[in-house]
Amino acid sequence: MMEMTKATALKAYLQKNNIRPSSLAKKCQIDEGYLSRLLNGQRSNPRFSVSVRLATELGLPVDVLQKLLQTSYDSFIAENIPEILSKQVSQDQFVNYLRQILDASDQSDFLMVTNINELIFSEVPDSVPLKSYYLCWYEGYKLTFQNKFETAIPLFIEAFNFTPRYQIEKRLKAKILLGLGTAYMAKGKYRQSIQVFRQSLLLWDEGFQVARVNMNLGTLYRRLAKYELSADAYEKAYKFGTSVIKLYALSGLIQLTLDKDDYSAARKQVIRGYTQAKTFDSPRGKGDLYCNIAEYYFAIGKLHRSEVFFRKAILFADNSGSLRTKQWAEVELAILLLRKGLVKEFNDIIEKLKSELSGPEDILLIAKHLNSMGSRHLEQCEYTLVILIVEKAFKLLNSLCPPPSTEFKECCELLYETYKSLQEPKVAYYYLDEIKKLKLTKKISGNLYK
Repeated sequence: MMEMTKATALKAYLQKNNIRPSSLAKKCQIDEGYLSRLLNGQRSNPRFSVSVRLATELGLPVDVLQKLLQTSYDSFIAENIPEILSKQVSQDQFVNYLRQILDASDQSDFLMVTNINELIFSEVPDSVPLKSYYLCWYEGYKLTFQNKFETAIPLFIEAFNFTPRYQIEKRLKAKILLGLGTAYMAKGKYRQSIQVFRQSLLLWDEGFQVARVNMNLGTLYRRLAKYELSADAYEKAYKFGTSVIKLYALSGLIQLTLDKDDYSAARKQVIRGYTQAKTFDSPRGKGDLYCNIAEYYFAIGKLHRSEVFFRKAILFADNSGSLRTKQWAEVELAILLLRKGLVKEFNDIIEKLKSELSGPEDILLIAKHLNSMGSRHLEQCEYTLVILIVEKAFKLLNSLCPPPSTEFKECCELLYETYKSLQEPKVAYYYLDEIKKLKLTKKISGNLYK
């Protein structure tokens, strides 16, 4: 004969509704041990004030709460078992799908993510508590692939608003934080982004996930000119990351050395990155790496080799579905072609990108595109067009805090040369001063951004 449970129906009610006794005790300002004794039938007839607080928090009439305390756990289960079993099946099904979709997103398999999401949307009941938060994350995740970061941010914030209890829930919350941090970074909200990424590290407990977060932190610190912190974060990403994360980390280290104009160190990272890429068959990550290798060769004046790597970057980015990397490499290639005097080829790329970048919110990429057009008009002495186009980029970049050094410096240099040619020294020297401020900011940034 099965042994009867001494616990009360209130305990079964809490389990049915996914309410943790510890959380309930805290909200009702009741000792957790006292509540445990009530739930397990070790104590009866609680003080009326206690019953009122519990009933109010649970949204139940006091007499119903008292009846739950006076009814056995087994009686409640017997009456509600079909519903409880159905809910448990739904919850288990959701957890299984959620694990699959998080695995797929880790691998950047957007098609698989989309397919599993359709199953969650159609098969998992809305009564499963975590489903609404998951759906907010998915919508934000989808929008980031379309570069609609401003629209994604409030969705990630809404998705974030739950307390994880189990490992899979912690993993989902960390993934939400990863999306939110990435969206903030794309919008130039660097301080918010760093805060969110640091918060996510409290939830991740796997090397691969820690590596992904550190990769993003490396980029943020680099944009804030906190180069030692940036290098440390990139090296952690390389140490703990998968093959593709290692490529991203090395790509960041190349860009870091280029930002510092340290071409000797850049060469070492280029060799390191190229050697790593040859051991990895997948195209993922190679677009970013080869783009930065191309930038290194462009910086030291080896234009032919730079063009080869820009074209490789475009090919790999296209094969891996990385639209932003492809567009960035195309802008850089266009600038190189202009340097080589290939005006028609330059115009073809820039015109194609003009239509593609009409909607996205990626400030850095749009500013880079505007700067490239400004360079072309400056060569043709079309100063009015330079001012019209490049001042748009200047305003966009100046909206970031702080403005990213490389693209902002390009803006200021173009506008300085333009106004100097127009014999307007006062305005020209304004932009020269902006460049000088940028260099000063780099030197003292360690004190500015704590």
